[in-house]
Amino acid sequence: MNKHTAELLEKHFDTAFAAPDGIKKLRELILTLAMQGKLVPQDPNEQPAKELLQEIEAEKQRLVKEGKIKNPKPLLPVMEEEKPYVLPQGWEWVRLRDICHDWGQRVPNSRFTYIDVSAIDNKSGRIAEAQIIGASDAPSRARKIVHPGDVVYSTVRPYLLNVAIIEREYEPEPIASTAFAVLHSYNGVLNRFVFRYLRSPVFIGYVERTQKGVAYPAINDGDFFSGLFPLPPSDEQHRIIAKIDELMARCDELEKLRTAQQGARLTVHAAAIKQLLNIVEPDQHQRAQAFLAEHFGELYTVKENVTELRKAILQLAVMGKLVPQDPDDQPASELLKEIEAEKQRLVKEGKIKKPKPLPPIKLEEVPYALPQGWDWVRLGSVGSFERGKSKHRPRNDKRLFDGGTYPFVQTGDVSRAKKTKYQILTCGNFYNDFGLQQSRLWEKKTLCITIAANIAETGFLGMDACIPDSVVAFLSVDPALSKLVKVFIDVAKDDLERFAPSTAQKNINLEIINELVFPLPPSSEQHRIVAKVDQLMDLCDSLDQQIDAVTSKQAELLNALINTQSQSNTAEQLQSASRSTAQVIDLATYRASIGCYTFSKLATAQYFGRTAAAKVLYLAQAHVGLELDLKPEREAAGPLDTWIYDFERQGQDKHWFEVNEKTLANGRKKTEYRCLPALSEPAAKAEALMTLGQKAEFDRLIHTLADKKTEEVEIIATLFAVWNDFLIDGVQPTDAQIISDVRENWHERKARFTPAELGRWLDWLRRENMIPQGLPPRTVQQSRLNLDG
Repeated sequence: MNKHTAELLEKHFDTAFAAPDGIKKLRELILTLAMQGKLVPQDPNEQPAKELLQEIEAEKQRLVKEGKIKNPKPLLPVMEEEKPYVLPQGWEWVRLRDICHDWGQRVPNSRFTYIDVSAIDNKSGRIAEAQIIGASDAPSRARKIVHPGDVVYSTVRPYLLNVAIIEREYEPEPIASTAFAVLHSYNGVLNRFVFRYLRSPVFIGYVERTQKGVAYPAINDGDFFSGLFPLPPSDEQHRIIAKIDELMARCDELEKLRTAQQGARLTVHAAAIKQLLNIVEPDQHQRAQAFLAEHFGELYTVKENVTELRKAILQLAVMGKLVPQDPDDQPASELLKEIEAEKQRLVKEGKIKKPKPLPPIKLEEVPYALPQGWDWVRLGSVGSFERGKSKHRPRNDKRLFDGGTYPFVQTGDVSRAKKTKYQILTCGNFYNDFGLQQSRLWEKKTLCITIAANIAETGFLGMDACIPDSVVAFLSVDPALSKLVKVFIDVAKDDLERFAPSTAQKNINLEIINELVFPLPPSSEQHRIVAKVDQLMDLCDSLDQQIDAVTSKQAELLNALINTQSQSNTAEQLQSASRSTAQVIDLATYRASIGCYTFSKLATAQYFGRTAAAKVLYLAQAHVGLELDLKPEREAAGPLDTWIYDFERQGQDKHWFEVNEKTLANGRKKTEYRCLPALSEPAAKAEALMTLGQKAEFDRLIHTLADKKTEEVEIIATLFAVWNDFLIDGVQPTDAQIISDVRENWHERKARFTPAELGRWLDWLRRENMIPQGLPPRTVQQSRLNLDG
């Protein structure tokens, strides 16, 4: 193994530890390097594989003469175009049948040890569950003779990686399934080297290309034994296996350490969350928060902990422990009177049915003590739960839907709302006027709860819509109360699912929801709670996105390193790959080069400034695909990564450009740039860092935006970002959804753009072929962990 390979492999160990599936990929790389002759150094004094093949041929003829094996059919010579890569001096490409034989088959006539394909533990590569079977019970596939030292390879899916060495004597004698290929190595060929090769990516790739069949793909013996095999000198085989064993042991230790670290994170976080939920005194609350804040970076690197944090936030909200109480707030008992008066008014106006009396709450139903000013009440007393109406039978009658225009939201649409911040934005069908007569149109922002199929899924209507009987609408006196009821239902989801009978179609009735015991806070505190929940859920979303971004980047980096190493075959290629890898790793240089290239192209454009620069760089990543690792926030002027400010300071320090600020006629300030001669060097470097396709598309993007006013670039980038965010979340949005999200869920200043104006720019994006593909990054709204207000 040369020095470069050793250093790069060490780098892989560090990278693999953090990357998802990193250790698995590292194992694959080790086998790839081993089979390319790059894992250990060659010794020119060793007997070359060509001479070993002559000795194998002599042994083969002896075994045929002694009647121990059949005379094998001649194999086609290995052609140059078949060889997947160049081997080191002293190695030879051969076919598998050249270096091994099997022992034939026989029908068992007495008790035997049966080795089936499912008996292999494919992780350890060992036989785990061999059976002793009598001859009369032998399956028809129990035929192949095996001896200690043989390698057995399952040739059928889903067992293609079930490979093992027969490591011991079996009593009674073993017989293997005909679904195995049996390989007994000739002298000078190490069976453990054969075993490792059969599990290497190069041979796995050969099998996957060669196997036949659709339902149960398999590779037949003829194709299997015609597969190529890289044969090293005999002594080098032993050195390679020793190095593989050493490196695989390191992988095992890394795996144990990673598992232990992740387990520790989960355990420590669970303890901290438990303490947070069980707090009684304020100082305990503060200590638990301080612990989470101190260890925030360590604890929230795994999604399981973020999931538990979400649950804890919701639980704290309904326990009255998320925000401080205000003794001046009107107590919940007064609010309850107002709600009751409102319900009586709605009943009198015929808008809701007169509710049935609810049973009083028993002491044993109260799960915990509430803060002063709160009350335990039945959930049905804080609003009105109404089932979706569908009087017509059958409900799938085409007469309800033909030419329909009224959205008909079903349980699946409510379930999908979790991907769009619990806004229900999809519907599978539309009622027509006849359908509407059989139902009811519920207003946008109404809380919906599923009571069939997926129990207790929640979401708010993103448009006026009809709902079926399997969905319940909640009508309340205050949107904040609706949001708090949603939080409560989310917390109670597991309990509600237990109420559902174990039938093919799970469902719960409305009475169960109405009689749930609900902790009602004062009205003012409800508003503080839902605001804090929204803030902290945004934080959790941001954490999830950061974890996704980090793991994606780690996987990408590892793949780049592995592909660089495994695909290169000469020292010169290795050095070139090393330079390329260094460029990938040095994110700061890469970003700066792309930034300089952007400025060099746009600095003379009439409207180019900081706002446009930030938007162009966002689109460089999200549209062109340049790996800038930006994390843009939903700012007033559109997607913005604060890296732009660091880049401005760097550009001035290195004399790439000047940063100037001027006051416009409307009183607003604009930051502009003046390019300096030193800018040309990093800008030129950017061209080498982009593929031809990336450069062509980036140049087209720059040319397209060069004459656009600042506000126009803002609209373009914001529409693109919103559309792209939907795609990342798994939603194919309508134009109306994109426009609504821009105006309502971004920044209040976006409301100045009319729907018609935004619609025209969406058409422009399509005409210019700037259609998002769901590439990262997703825009985020930054928040901090702060449970106390």
